[in-house]
Amino acid sequence: MSTPYQRRIACALATAVTLTVTAGCGAGDDHADRPAAARSTPQAPAPAPAPKGAVTRDEAKELLSRYVAVNNRANAMQGRSTSPSEQARKLLATVEGGQLLEQSTADYKLWRTKSAKEKEEYADPFYYIKPVVYAPAGERWFAIEVTVDRTGWKGLVVFDQVHGTGWRNVATVALGDKKSSRLPAPIATDRAGWATPVNATTRTGRLAPNQVADAFEDLFSSGGTGAGQVLARTPSTEHALKVYKERNENNGSRAATKSFKQTDARHQKIYALKLRDGSTLAVVPSAHDQFYELKKEFILRAKLIPTKEEAVFNPAKRIAVIDEFQGLLLAHLPVSGKPRVLSHEFRMVDSQ
Repeated sequence: MSTPYQRRIACALATAVTLTVTAGCGAGDDHADRPAAARSTPQAPAPAPAPKGAVTRDEAKELLSRYVAVNNRANAMQGRSTSPSEQARKLLATVEGGQLLEQSTADYKLWRTKSAKEKEEYADPFYYIKPVVYAPAGERWFAIEVTVDRTGWKGLVVFDQVHGTGWRNVATVALGDKKSSRLPAPIATDRAGWATPVNATTRTGRLAPNQVADAFEDLFSSGGTGAGQVLARTPSTEHALKVYKERNENNGSRAATKSFKQTDARHQKIYALKLRDGSTLAVVPSAHDQFYELKKEFILRAKLIPTKEEAVFNPAKRIAVIDEFQGLLLAHLPVSGKPRVLSHEFRMVDSQ
């Protein structure tokens, strides 16, 4: 294998020899008598090495183990506190990032609103078993299929390098609504075992990964009369449609109305992998605002009282309450048929 430097030296030598021979010969057909160096052709460039994943399987499992250990310490630290623990949040931020950290931070902020049972369960340590690593070739992120030891919950965990600070778990999503849920099809891998990434703008069947959030959020905002029509019915879509349908079925609906509007996810990177059947599995950030507003005729004589969760962010009575929800979706985009949102997870991260 010749390097570019070696090839430049070879060409320079060939040129020098040719000039020397030409100076001592006529203009006739003399190429048969020239030295071999003048007749040699440069070697073709060596093929570029095949792209590799960002980590080996062993490295990925070590990062997962560190994440679990630190996460358990942070949760235990928060569990011993009666109010949000900034120390616990900072510790968790050393191993979490992206949308997942937004959700975890919200859990900590809302700590005093949780029941004693919820606090106890949150502080209990957990461990991932049977990890299966999927490191996509040529990418700087990787995913791991995991199972929680004490519950049997199955999910997909995504690690990425956040702002040059090192590896962080940026997404944890369930494979489905049941413990027995599994991947729609095996992940496509090459001969070396590297997974196949999918660009966020590449359509598989009816949708590209970057169109999934628009379709899902339409279920909240319009009841699925717009972009959401393309989605298959799943427990996740049924939940969103139920929220929309029942948005004004409450005691305060005579004086106030509730509506939803899609907003930007705080962290917008999408992670997608190709499956063996040609379909795509995508982890997609998603977000919306929930508006609860007094009707015009009540604005001057009434105020809305925030819930205990909303009051954590803003306890004031007001004419409108706007809650921000940040979340993650796991979607399956088949080659034919309707796309499916396999799971969703949202947290209220602000209320004003």
